[in-house]
Amino acid sequence: MSISAVAREAGVSTSTVSRFLKGQLQLSGDTEARIREAMTATGFSVPRRRVQHLALVIPELSNPYFAQLTQALTDAAHHRDLEVSVLVSDGLEARERTIVAKCARGGGLGVDAVAFVSMTGSGTLLADVPDDFPFVTLDERLDGELAGHRAFVGADNFEGAYQATTFLLSRGHRRIAHVAGPGHLESARDRLRGYLRAVRDAGLEVDPQLVLEGTYSEPFGAHALSRILRLEDRPTAVFAASDVVAVGMAAAAPMHGIRIPEDLSVVGFDGIDQSSWVTPRLSTVVQPLEEIARHALDLVDAANDGAEPTARVLPMELRIAESVAPPPSAP
Repeated sequence: MSISAVAREAGVSTSTVSRFLKGQLQLSGDTEARIREAMTATGFSVPRRRVQHLALVIPELSNPYFAQLTQALTDAAHHRDLEVSVLVSDGLEARERTIVAKCARGGGLGVDAVAFVSMTGSGTLLADVPDDFPFVTLDERLDGELAGHRAFVGADNFEGAYQATTFLLSRGHRRIAHVAGPGHLESARDRLRGYLRAVRDAGLEVDPQLVLEGTYSEPFGAHALSRILRLEDRPTAVFAASDVVAVGMAAAAPMHGIRIPEDLSVVGFDGIDQSSWVTPRLSTVVQPLEEIARHALDLVDAANDGAEPTARVLPMELRIAESVAPPPSAP
């Protein structure tokens, strides 16, 4: 049914109905009631307008990975004539929840949808998001039952980690350390699982001393290197769960008299631009950021249209550079 049919049923002009539905006209209670009754009688439903203003909630911009993900999404949004506001949560659960609640319930921000990247993995904030508000999670899955009712797009962290570890094994390494991310994040757990599966598939025992868990940061990478070098039976290679961590290790290596890759091979994860700036250039598993961004916007539009939420997990690609060589004892 059309607006004109609603207007006839309610006994008002078509422009009155149109302006009322657009929020441009304040009506008396009686007139508003007649219009709403006419909408019910004629079976008219208000079409949702397309999303025009998206909030991207990101943990931080100092981490190059998040900065590049932000750039990829804003580039894709601008090609669709979509305005984007970038909001930084500082990776704090309370701040994540405050920002999302303000976006989803008005709060003067004026956004139509949210694309959300978490550093806590907590899905409790979804309780503050109305069911019909377009909300898409990127990169990091959220925990809890409510997360299953929201769309998600990210990369295949398990397979990417499996590729990285298998590559090191193919070069002859048998003692491979894994510098893992925070254990409360599903992405970090998936990368650890990929590493463990690759080691076991090669018929090797997993040495718990070779798994170190910490933050995705350069200081943790430097700290992890010093811990690895104190082991009696040192590894000959490292799979770092983040390029930022791997860069931290590469920066600290000369202070310990370690040459990469002659003494220690290193593979990172994410494919950030900075992985090509260090010497030697870092081998890494590349996140498909442009694809993640495009799919995220598609999912925002689908959520706005009332579609059932879906999860899209995209493949990753190993980019081989100069940071990997055979182990020092190999001929």
